Amino acid sequence: MAKMILHFLNARNQFSGLEGWVAEVLTVGFDRVATLLPLRDTDVVVKVSENVIPETGDHGYAPEAGLIHITIDPNHKYFRENADSSLKRTLAHELHHSARWDGPGYGDTLGEALVTEGLAGHFTQEAFGGQPEPWENLPVTDLHPNLTRAQQEWDSATYDHEAWFFGYSDLPRWLGYSLGYQMVSRYLAKHHRECASGLVHQDSQIFRPFLTKI
Repeated sequence: MAKMILHFLNARNQFSGLEGWVAEVLTVGFDRVATLLPLRDTDVVVKVSENVIPETGDHGYAPEAGLIHITIDPNHKYFRENADSSLKRTLAHELHHSARWDGPGYGDTLGEALVTEGLAGHFTQEAFGGQPEPWENLPVTDLHPNLTRAQQEWDSATYDHEAWFFGYSDLPRWLGYSLGYQMVSRYLAKHHRECASGLVHQDSQIFRPFLTKI
């Protein structure tokens, strides 16, 4: 069975004794995800910083296969209110990315990134239930004006990732996350027996027709 190896960046005691609790929550999350995904041994690096998502108080990043970065702000209001659930959901999202890195990879093009993020969003719900995350929940009225542009840039490996996913330039914040989530939603609505865990290594092109169905 796959192992999670935790690394706490805590030379200055930033966690203030929270390492045990954080380790327990992440271990529970990893064990749950390992029942659903083809995971391999994974390093998870955890640090404390105020550089987190304002709506959650934490942040995750999976830059390559077998490596995940988790950032938490223990003093953040929303993290304190929802820490147990948020940490597990963040880890689940990033573990789906990590598993996809072991298959086709995150992707170099806009279309591939939309699929990767959309699948990870749906996997989080598959693993832990609940509602879509804030970044997956833009109203369709914000998505529709950008569908043609997304189609045009689908195969682009020089697309502006920061603009599409974080709202820099002229695009709405979180547009890429919500487009990907809604596109995968349309795919799953038509393919009732499939799920995000089973699609973790699926080629992105099969989702492309569902972008226009948003």
